[in-house]
Amino acid sequence: MEKFKKVLLIDDDDIVNSINSVIIKHAKFADEVDTINNVPNALEFLNEAKSKGNSPDVIFLDLNMPGLDGWDFMDEYEKLEIKESSKVVMLTSSISSKDEERAASSNYITAFISKPLSPELLESIYESHLA
Repeated sequence: MEKFKKVLLIDDDDIVNSINSVIIKHAKFADEVDTINNVPNALEFLNEAKSKGNSPDVIFLDLNMPGLDGWDFMDEYEKLEIKESSKVVMLTSSISSKDEERAASSNYITAFISKPLSPELLESIYESHLA
């Protein structure tokens, strides 16, 4: 049985988005997976989803992206009204302790997880941070 109705993946690497989408679907973590490869499109997507009452339950957010990055996304995300209904999981290759500390201090980031995503990691994320 699916744990969530909708998940949003935000990562500038389309291959990573495709792989993570397959992993999420195969693990039955969510019914629906949307992928977006940049921050402006992700914010537009979230505003549209909010207006339709179809916000994602979980957002997996990459930190290091060209142009606007994951922190830029979070600055704008904090202004959105969906933040109470969506959980943000920072899924990143960053090994910076400063990034991890900043994520831990955020009221809106549920978890700071290192790539790559796997079915086992999804289960751990769910049990530790989302259940």
